[in-house]
Order: sequence, then C-alpha cells, then structure tokens
Amino acid sequence: MAATSLSATARHEVSPVMSASASASQTEVAKAFDNDNTTAWTVDATLLKKPQWIMATVANPGDVQSITLTQKGATADQLRKAIEIYVTYDPMNLGEPVDFTVATDRPTGNTILKFPAKYGAHVRLAIKPGVISRTWNIYEMAIAIEAGDSVADDSGIDRSYLDTSLPIDRRIEILLAQMTPEEKMELIREGWGIPGVKRLGIPDIKKVEAIHGYSYGTGATIFPQVLGMAASWNAPLLYKVTEAIGRESLDAGSIAAWSPVLDVATDPRWGRCEESFGEDPYLCSEMGKAWVNGYQSLGLITTSKHFGAHGAPLGGRDSHDVGFNEREMREIHLVPFRNVFRECRPQSVMMSYGDYMGVPVGKSKELLKGILRDEWGFDGFIVSDCGAIANMTSRKHYTALDKIEAANDALRAGIATNCGDTYNDKEVIRAATEGRLDMTALDDVCRDMLRVMFRTGLFENNPSRPLNWDKQFPSWQSPEHVALAREMARQSIVLLKNEDSLLPLSDDIRTIAVIGPGADNLQLGDYSGKQLPGQIKSVLDGIKASASPSTGIIYSKGCGFTTDDPAGLADAVATASKADVAVVVLGDYSGHPSIDGEKRPTSGENHDLASLRFQGMQQELLDAVCATGTPVVLVAQIGRPYDLSSASRQTKAIIVNWLPGQEGGLATADVLFGNYNPAGRLPMTFPQSAAQLPLNYNFKTSGRRYEYVDMDFYPLYRFGYGLSYTTFAYSNLRISTLPDGNVEVKADITNTGSRTGDEVAQLYITDMYASVKTRVMELKGFRRITIEPGQTHTVTFTLTPYDLSLLNVDMDRVVEPGDFKIMVGGMSPDFTAKDRIKDSLGYPEGRGVTGTLRYDIPAAARYEFTITDISHNLTDGSDIVTVNVTNSGNLTDTGQLTMYVDGTRTGDTRHYELNPGQSKAITFTVPSPEGIGSPWKSLNFISRHSSIFHNR
Repeated sequence: MAATSLSATARHEVSPVMSASASASQTEVAKAFDNDNTTAWTVDATLLKKPQWIMATVANPGDVQSITLTQKGATADQLRKAIEIYVTYDPMNLGEPVDFTVATDRPTGNTILKFPAKYGAHVRLAIKPGVISRTWNIYEMAIAIEAGDSVADDSGIDRSYLDTSLPIDRRIEILLAQMTPEEKMELIREGWGIPGVKRLGIPDIKKVEAIHGYSYGTGATIFPQVLGMAASWNAPLLYKVTEAIGRESLDAGSIAAWSPVLDVATDPRWGRCEESFGEDPYLCSEMGKAWVNGYQSLGLITTSKHFGAHGAPLGGRDSHDVGFNEREMREIHLVPFRNVFRECRPQSVMMSYGDYMGVPVGKSKELLKGILRDEWGFDGFIVSDCGAIANMTSRKHYTALDKIEAANDALRAGIATNCGDTYNDKEVIRAATEGRLDMTALDDVCRDMLRVMFRTGLFENNPSRPLNWDKQFPSWQSPEHVALAREMARQSIVLLKNEDSLLPLSDDIRTIAVIGPGADNLQLGDYSGKQLPGQIKSVLDGIKASASPSTGIIYSKGCGFTTDDPAGLADAVATASKADVAVVVLGDYSGHPSIDGEKRPTSGENHDLASLRFQGMQQELLDAVCATGTPVVLVAQIGRPYDLSSASRQTKAIIVNWLPGQEGGLATADVLFGNYNPAGRLPMTFPQSAAQLPLNYNFKTSGRRYEYVDMDFYPLYRFGYGLSYTTFAYSNLRISTLPDGNVEVKADITNTGSRTGDEVAQLYITDMYASVKTRVMELKGFRRITIEPGQTHTVTFTLTPYDLSLLNVDMDRVVEPGDFKIMVGGMSPDFTAKDRIKDSLGYPEGRGVTGTLRYDIPAAARYEFTITDISHNLTDGSDIVTVNVTNSGNLTDTGQLTMYVDGTRTGDTRHYELNPGQSKAITFTVPSPEGIGSPWKSLNFISRHSSIFHNR
C-alpha cells in the first residue's frame, strides 16, 4: 500500500502564551501577555543594573521566528546590546542565543526582534546589566511561530484500522503502511504531549507533569512534594492522592502524566531529591507502585522516570554520571523500575540524561531493549528526557556527529517520543523523507506509539483537550481533595527532636513568635501549578488559625531564603525576646511561589547544593533567635536532608514538614498544637555534614575504618527515624519458615503512652555471611498502623526467597542457605561502626526486636533451551529462528542469549527474566544476502552457563 505524499505551505502565527516568569516584578509578568497595551511588566532602572530576564512558554511549540515588543524605555540600539534571545525546548538547558535583528514596525511603533526560525516551547529574553538606563516597560510581548499547513489527499485511505474487531497488531500495520515519513516523524514529536496526525485520525495525547498535583493550570490541588509523601510511609494513602491527581488531570483533558520519579536518591545535594521517594529501593518501589496504580486506576497513562540511575549523580550534580557497575545497578537503581514495570504495567517510561555502562542511555539497547523490554516485558513507548537525544552530539556526550546520527541511535534504541529538538529538526525530517534515517527503527517506534493508542481505546474515545491555564475544573479544590492534601501533609511530618516535651504547644502559652523566611511563604516545590489567591496556607496562617484566642501571635521574617542582607535579624531577635516560644521556619526556596529579590532556587531540577547548610542568612537567623534564650521550635521546610547539627544542639524541638503542599501550614499547626500526633519517618538519611556524603543506611562493610579523623561515621538522624507524642514498645518476635519457602515474621507493638498514635513498623534483614559482600542491612517491609493507648497490635510480614536472594560471584541470583538477622522496629537498626558491624545490629530495649533466621533452602534458576522453529522470510531472504527458554529452577532470575552464525556473533544479545516454571519464546533473525537465501551452516546460542548448537 503506497503512502500518500504531502506538501506544506509555510505561514506565521502568534502563539498563545501558556505561562510566564521573570527575574523581577514577578507578580506583574503576566501583564506583558494580557493583550492590554495599558498594562506592563515593569523593571525599575535600579534593577536593570543587575542581570534580568523574562521567559514565556508557548502553547504551540514550533519554529519560533520573531518577537514583537510593545515597549517603552529602551532604544533599538540598547536592545541590540542588552538582549540575548534563547529559544529552547528544555528551559533548564537554554543552549546558545540566536542572532537577531531589531526593526521598528512603522504603523504601530512596535519593536520586532527577527531571527532564523528555531524550534522551541520556551522563549527567554536575557537582559545584560547596565545597558538600558531607564525604567523599562514591556506592555506586550508577542511570539510568532512559523507553522506549516499540511495539504494532503485523504481520499482512498483504508480506514479498516478503526475496526476494533481486528487484532491490534493488524490495525497497526494497516495504519502504518499509509503514513508518510513526515507523518511518522510528526507522530514522535513532543508538543505538550503527542500531537497526533490529523489526516489519518491519529489522536493526540495531552500530557502533564503531575508528581504532586496537576501542574499545567491555575488552581489545581497541590499535594505535598514527593519526598514528603514518602515520609508518610503510607502507600495506601498515596494511592488515594494520585487517584485524586488523576481525576484532576482527566477533568483538564490531560491523560498522560510524566510521573512518577522512581530514581533512588542517594545524595542529598541533588536538587531533585524532593521529587523522589528517598534513598531505599524497597521504599521507592512500594510508594512508586502506589503512585502508578492510583493514577492508572482511571485509565490514564503514567511515564515513570528517569530510567535509570538518575538519582545518584556524581557529587550531587544533576546528570553527572558515577559509572555504576551492573551489580550496583541491579541491587539499587533498577529495582524500583523493575518492580513497577513488572507489577503495574505502565504504558510509558522516560529515559535519563546519563549513561549505562559507559553508553548514553539515549542509545543504550542493553538498557532500553535488553532489560526494559526483554526482561520486564515492557511494550509501551519510551520518552526522551528534554534534550537528551541532542545531548549525544557535542552538546554533551560527543557520541554522535550531528542530530541525524543522534536520531538514528535513539530510534534504534527504541525511543519513540522526543522531548527536545531532534526528531522535529528540519534536517532530521528531511533525512527521513530521503531514507537516511533507519526507517525500520522508525517504524518500530511508531508501532510502540500506535499500540498504546489502540490498546487504550484512544481512536474511539480520546479525552484529551487543549491545555487551558486559566480555567478551573470541577474536581480542583474539591473539599475531598483539599482534605486529602491536608491529611497527607500531616502524615508526612517528621518529629526529629522534642526536648522536655515542648511539643505539643500548650493552650496556655501567652505569646508565640513566628519567625523566618518560610513562616509566611510556604514553598511548594518543583513542578507545581499556578495558585489561586488564598490557596496556600502558610505556617503563620496555620498557627493563627489553631492557637488559643488568648495567645498572642507576633511575626518577623528575619531574612530571605537566599539573600545575604542581615538587616532583619535585629527585628527577629526583638520579636523572639517578647515571646514564650519561637517557631522558626527555615528551608529551601523552590521558586514556587516566587519571591522578588531571591537568588536562584535552592531545590528542584538543576538546583544542586555543594553544602547542606541553610542558604543565605538563615543559619545566622537561627543562631540569633536561639541566643535570646526563648525556647525554639525549628520547622525545616525542605526538599532534601539538611545539616541540622547546629540546630539539634540549639533548639528544643525540630519538625520537618518538607515542601508540604497547599495545606501544609494548617497541617504543621495541627502537629505543633497536638491536634495530630506526628508519625512520619525519614525516607533519607540526615548526615552530620555534607563531608560525610554519600551516607546511606544500606551501605556495605568497609575494608578498613569507618570514621574520619575529625568526625565519626554515624548520621545525625538515620533512615526510618521519627518521634511521636506517645511511645511504643516492641516484643515477641516470631520467625517461621513456611512450606512454600516463604518466611513469616511477626512482632507485637504496644502503645505504652497516653495518646493514640501511628507507628511505622519497619522490617530489616541482614545476610550474615555470603559468597559476596552484602549490605549491612536492607529494608524489606513496612506497615503504618494506628494504636490506641495500652493497645497491642501484631504486625505480620512475609519474606519470599527472592527477598533473601543475592547476586553471586557469577551475577546469578541465588539464595545461599545460612543465617539471616531479622529486625523489626520503628526505625533502621543501631550499629557500632567497627569490626563485626553486622553482629552489632539491633535496637535499644523496647524500640525494636531482633532475631535470627536459619534458612536452609537453596534457590536458583535453571534455564533450558530448545530451538522450536526455523522459518524463511520470503521478503528479504532471512531466516527466523525461535528459541524457547524455560526456567526449571526455583527462583526468578535474569539471563542473556547471544546468537553466533558460523562462529560470528550476529544480532543483539537477548535478555529474559523468568519466574520458576515460566517459558519464553525468543526470536532471532539470521540475515541473508539480498533475497538469495540464507547460506549459513551452523547456529550456536550461548547463555552465561550453557549453549545450544544447531547444524543446518
């Protein structure tokens, strides 16, 4: 079936602007895009002595070719000298500024900045300091896009691909055969989702960033940032949250979420810790599964990210690769992705900027085909992180000479959607029309896209609608969702210190001082939507609402988040001196909501820290307030672990409320005044100093010492730690091996205090002796339970043989009989950092229980191979060989099979992961000279431990 040819005529259109931001006068930036020439974004002349910028996000990504300014205060010559224009698809990587000319439109007097068309979704004007000398007003800023109108003959289209009675694979082939190369490239272009192909009725898929709420609009419910939700250790509650986010997404017409983040965050300097579920692969897996299942419960699409090892950057610098070996990857960083993809079957995944075994992920067949597809059975589509494909050129990785080579590498690795400027590049599209792209690989990724569309019924019913950043939808801010945001914020709060039982605060307190840059500016975290007036409730709001009417509330900001101006410290000291207790709110500035005068954010994407010290004058503020002698409660409003060593010595109480979402201030007050008993637990280790990093709870034993000369090894607050207003005691540990090889672990937990409270029971195991070095301890289960005073609750966990397994010296997954230490408690176990460290693991009396499991059942996979079929492809003369692989062992494991044709390695190595008793048919193609028949004499298929030979 011949594909229809297309022709295109160029035209220009002004694209609507979806959102805008600026370095100064941020509350007025929308006035530059409101179609009202009487209002303006104004930058005072004094501010123009420093670098400034304004950035707009267009509704229709495309080839941006001009900007028209209705402005006052700058001459054409000043604009030439002062402005740099960036057009980008990735606002975190601006690239190089474009060359532009400045002209004046005579009829209107408007200023036109003209430049060669460049593809993008974001346009940034950077203003150099000291060039524009007067106050500058931009009344309107219009961005022109060069668009193409496709003109095609749609007669004669075989629309039988719309027949739902046909098998999906058949429908795909009918449709694919009628697509032009240009249409195939359009299908894999990213423009706020997948744009679709109008001529053939291929639907669009509107996407959204939704890690803690629908973010492409104004007024959607904003839940706590992800790291905070992880601190709840409550997967069922997270399911309810993401079900609510899914409902708000569906109401807005977005049916795919570029969420959740499944990266295991092992370095708190990394700015994106706030988006992760923490440092442990099991915790990330369980919370990740809850996120995906909740969102997908409405038939929506999730895109887990960033695959893989993105959460462990070198030195905490985003996307700087450590270069992990396969063991580290399979023990830690691939685990959440494996568990989510095997159990939840998401339709999409986003690949990361980094590399796998030295190969950029953008071209890694080993990772994106061998592991993701062959082992885990993924059959959806792969999305590139923004700019990741072009990064393979000299932009970053230097593995591709140009974008055409980068596109071919990405297509062959199976990347179907390009967030960035490669698949939509005119030269790359021309290469597709001329056959210089790998057209077989292009067809394969189009199949991936179409398979998801057919499977989810989008051709018959597509809920996608154009984005609308100004409209509020029925489920947004519903009473149920607002209450859910408050409950998740309350369950996320971690009480780290409570000396002399200062908390909860008494109703008899006469005066409370509320101090700090975060006290009346609750930061939300990255990927937050725009807010309605009054939507965010700060800690100051919460305290005012919760305190006794007889309690006086006095407030002082004290300092900014990032600024170095100490002028407000004296007022804060005076305020604290008048109070009976001071609540000091310090932490991260995420830029959401934005604040004039602050420097760049301290947390979020591409905002990494070298130290874990509070930025700006915040530590000095805390020191000064503590020096007054007024008891201090520190509220750490943060998106990552911080160095709280000084705070832990100076303050009476510390709570971490993270970046707690719109209801965070009310939730924080609930905890401060005892209306809610805190039970959050740390999802990441809090070190004494950034100098200790990396410092994770599940480390491996040292070959020498653990401590430094000037600092011991131990963290300040360890993984899983958190206090309560009541107390709990653990007892009566029971460990039993069941007939099926599973292990049942039970422990009793008694509320020994006087208040009802939640306890997070955590199960850790240690393999005492093994053929390879194992981790000192590993989390293998957790339960959050509510217990009344005096009540005893029995918590039950089940360990499978896979939970007890390891990767041996041959990288085979096995269970080695021997002793396992089993520990159940309200935090990760204590240890003594010296020789015999595993023997020292345990809990203080009552805080947990410890026992030993003698496990005597060896387990391993055993793979058997059979060639079941050899058939001839009449089209190209190749032979198709089918090999059946069966796991006749008693443990799930992975394997690889490589084909040798007449002694020469041929084709890609194929991966598999099979459960006991499971079989899989793997097909290999034996290529042939053009159509003359396959001349091979022998085939040899080799796995790690065996081979199968076949003579012709």
